[in-house]
Amino acid sequence: MSERLQQAGDALAFKRKYGPWALIAGASHGVGAAFAHQLAARGLNCVLVARRQDALDALRLELVARHGVEVLAVSQDLSHADAADRLLAAVTDREIGLFVYNAGGDSFLTRFLDTPVEDWSSLLRLNASTPMACCHAFGGRMLGRGRGGMILVGSQAALGGIRKLAMYSASKGFAMNLGESLWAEWKDRGIDVLNLLIGTVDTPTMREAMVRLNIPDALGMPLPQAADIVALALRELHNGPTLIHPQDIDATGYGQSPGQVRREHVIAKSAEAAAFIGND
Repeated sequence: MSERLQQAGDALAFKRKYGPWALIAGASHGVGAAFAHQLAARGLNCVLVARRQDALDALRLELVARHGVEVLAVSQDLSHADAADRLLAAVTDREIGLFVYNAGGDSFLTRFLDTPVEDWSSLLRLNASTPMACCHAFGGRMLGRGRGGMILVGSQAALGGIRKLAMYSASKGFAMNLGESLWAEWKDRGIDVLNLLIGTVDTPTMREAMVRLNIPDALGMPLPQAADIVALALRELHNGPTLIHPQDIDATGYGQSPGQVRREHVIAKSAEAAAFIGND
């Protein structure tokens, strides 16, 4: 089989598994926009969600012109208490086969007591309450069809507490544990779940934060590219529950990667817990 035919066959299989629509939350730039481009290239229609309507409209026009897919742009603040309900209303009866939650950056970068609790509550909703409600709603629909996938874009901050990132690391840890638990519950029911834990990535948000914090060579420092990370995540979507970038790449050929260790931990702990909470 030629390479072109193989690629076409892979794209068709991907679309059957995760189509016809992908929803990308946090799609206006960076990693989210890269997801939109690569999913549209595979023939998936896209629901783009972010706060900036102008950025979403520009991306929508580009995806339609380049890939000929349908695109719905939804301007919405995902930190609001009713965000999941409003998102479901916007999606209506579209069949979401792939849910990508890429929202949730920490714009504060302060010590815990230096930011008002109201602002921390907003970050908590963005990183915990909204993705939880969305996973519940879209996951239920996917289970009814017996196919689909979820990608929760997180951070290595989820792996432990970090000075000046208390609420960010705590809320990202919630999302990671939610994703790993859902993977354990759904992996044998046709639903793939992947936590994508990123260290650094070359996005406008990252560069702006580095400039604001007076990081040396903030604009010129080499950083991993969003398109490369997204391509890796889509390739490994079936191999959840957690992909840690770049350590899981660097560990290739050197024994177990951190992501493989987490996978075995989830499997072992789920089996251990089954003795007390059941294996249903």
